[in-house]
Amino acid sequence: MAEHVVHSTPTLFYVLAFVAMGYLLYNLRRLFTVQIGKAEERPLDFFGQLYNSLSFGVGQRKVYSKRFTYASIMHFLMGWGFIELLFATTVDFFTARGWFATYLPTMDTPWFAFLNDTGGIMLIAGVVMALFRRHLNIPEKLPQSNFKGRGNLFGDTGILLFLLILGVGGFLAEAARLAVERPETAQYSYIGYAISHLLSFDTWVIMKPNLWWSHAIASLLFISVLPMTKMFHALAVIINVALTNRKLRGHLRPMNVTALMEDPNMDPDEISLGVGKSSDFTWKQLLDSVACTECSRCSTVCPASSTGKLLSPMKIITDIRADLYQNTLGFGEESDLVGGRISAEELWACTTCGACMEECPVLIDHVPAITDMRRHLVLSEGMPPEQASESLEATMQNGNPWGFQKADRLKWATDVDLDLPILADKKEVDVLYWVGCAGTYDPRNQGVAQSVVKILQSAEVNFAVLGKEETCTGDSARRLGEEYLFETLAQENIATLNSYKFNTVITACPHCFNTISNEYPDFGGNYNVVHHSEFIQQLLDDGKLNPEKSLDGNVTYHDACYLGRHNDIYDAPRNVLDSVLTEESNYIELEQSKSSSFCCGAGGGNMWHEDNKGDRINVTRMEQIIDSKADKVATACSFCMIMLDDAMKVKGKEDEMVIQDIAEIIAERL
Repeated sequence: MAEHVVHSTPTLFYVLAFVAMGYLLYNLRRLFTVQIGKAEERPLDFFGQLYNSLSFGVGQRKVYSKRFTYASIMHFLMGWGFIELLFATTVDFFTARGWFATYLPTMDTPWFAFLNDTGGIMLIAGVVMALFRRHLNIPEKLPQSNFKGRGNLFGDTGILLFLLILGVGGFLAEAARLAVERPETAQYSYIGYAISHLLSFDTWVIMKPNLWWSHAIASLLFISVLPMTKMFHALAVIINVALTNRKLRGHLRPMNVTALMEDPNMDPDEISLGVGKSSDFTWKQLLDSVACTECSRCSTVCPASSTGKLLSPMKIITDIRADLYQNTLGFGEESDLVGGRISAEELWACTTCGACMEECPVLIDHVPAITDMRRHLVLSEGMPPEQASESLEATMQNGNPWGFQKADRLKWATDVDLDLPILADKKEVDVLYWVGCAGTYDPRNQGVAQSVVKILQSAEVNFAVLGKEETCTGDSARRLGEEYLFETLAQENIATLNSYKFNTVITACPHCFNTISNEYPDFGGNYNVVHHSEFIQQLLDDGKLNPEKSLDGNVTYHDACYLGRHNDIYDAPRNVLDSVLTEESNYIELEQSKSSSFCCGAGGGNMWHEDNKGDRINVTRMEQIIDSKADKVATACSFCMIMLDDAMKVKGKEDEMVIQDIAEIIAERL
């Protein structure tokens, strides 16, 4: 065991350390600014939160990404280098006091000396990479000193240079100690040992106390001002991910608008419908904004941002933080949040695809925050997008955003003489097929609905549909901010569903699937909901369907956002496709697929209004498909079918390409 020597430390150091820690605690008030937010009613799971803090916080699990290789390596080096040096400094302080001497190594313990120098090199290498990225190889969407005017000290480049000075200063102080004290294990501190040979013994003797003090003071200064620099995220991130319930990421908080408006104890002037200012968010949403590292990954993968629209998810989050700091700490210029820092056009450009949340390394919930601000625009300001107003009015009047009569809910089946069982006639079935508005009224998706019925009948499934009793689930209305309309539709549908007996609800629309499965439970509607891709796969696995293997050519599959990223269903549609591929088939996986799939552009209510800035998202996605050389495109989403079919025609590929739902592909081969 290594010998532990207790070194004396000047009293002045303790005084400075006490002052530095005091100033650190004072500056940590930034964390407590989130207290102005509303209560967070989501349950926390202790073991889940502990796992989050260790895996996503300390371990930086989501920092590492194939899409961002350079940044991943850079953050790995900086993060783990900093952690190792923090650990080494703590151990050195304890051993210098003689604390836990039996259990701790000394700075000259061979393996510890080697580890410390490795940590220092990692930190310096990561900082140099960061400086290179900031000034010579700048990503298009990476902000430069975005904290200016918001209480940030040193700026982005300044704090990196500060870290570089700390790293180099640490090696110089170590070299002086090794040169003067000459421990037997000096060579294991391989960097400091090499530097110690650059100057004479007498020179190092003179420099040693100066180097020690300069490094000590610089370290204490860094600690004291840490919350005032961009490095504050190193602390805020760990706290944020530790308090994140990953099972509820992306989940929209119910507003219970009716109950809120009818509450006799509520002052009408104090009712806040949606989020118009930072204090309207919950404290956890505000903590999300404080934890943002401004890495720009969310904006880089955002389909709206990528196609030239105003939306930048990162800007949305940092604008929330700016509003929080301005209202609590007085940093920056005073401005309204919605309609000031954040324009309505930015908010309406979001497709709620979830790509930003999927890529975010610190588990920020961008989509719920954007939706909450949309609620303010619609419910408090009466300002939905002009085109979307028509679909909202149609949904309110006729129970569907197309505006067709509710009496025509079964026309898609009667027009082709489908023998369709109605639940009102049967009262009890094994499977309820939720057709959805698209399957009911959109000509292209009516074929999908007919194919689903053919599959169910071929497999002899005991099923029925609601028919004229079915109405819109409210997905688009909710994401357009019309929470009152959504709640009305949800309560109507839940009352209808609860009046019948069935075991399973299946639907071909991921938006209906997501709403009934994940959002209706908040209003008392708990059902076993299965997407048609998973149901068809189960029928195939059970041998109840035996389609011909006749799908040849260059085949690809487009992942729908609300099926994939929002509900983690990736394999079932591919397995269904695989059941009909021939030996000559060439299945092509798109470059942006599965969790990194590119949105079709219809989500978040964008199906019902057009953002004319930049390129059309669905056309951009179609160009990616065309570049893949695929001539047969499979989908498993009603909205994706409409958007891709439209984009195919825009690109003039309707004679060269076929777009089909997986249900159509299976049904025509039975």
